[in-house]
Amino acid sequence: MATFTFDTHRAVKDLEQAGFPEAQAEALIEIVGNAIGESVATKADLQALEQRVMARFDASEQQTEAKFAAMDARFDAFEQRTDAKSAAMEQRIILKLVAILLPCFGLLFAALRFIP
Repeated sequence: MATFTFDTHRAVKDLEQAGFPEAQAEALIEIVGNAIGESVATKADLQALEQRVMARFDASEQQTEAKFAAMDARFDAFEQRTDAKSAAMEQRIILKLVAILLPCFGLLFAALRFIP
């Protein structure tokens, strides 16, 4: 348990100067000192709490980074699939254009040959 420093003698004297009888002042200071002493957080308590909070924060940050890394990997895989599909579609379009344009050019050259 943390230690708590409280000047009980000074507090009793202050209460006596305010008009409290000595026995009543001592009893009141004893009660207040015990109540405060049990619930006051010390620097060590706060440092221990800070360490626990920082450990949880670090663990949470690592989990978040791992999830983002997994999402990045999924997006990269999606991008690769999309690029592959786009490249395949581009090849099909080029083949269809060639298949359409070759006969057209053939007809054009044939027509030009027969035109005097």
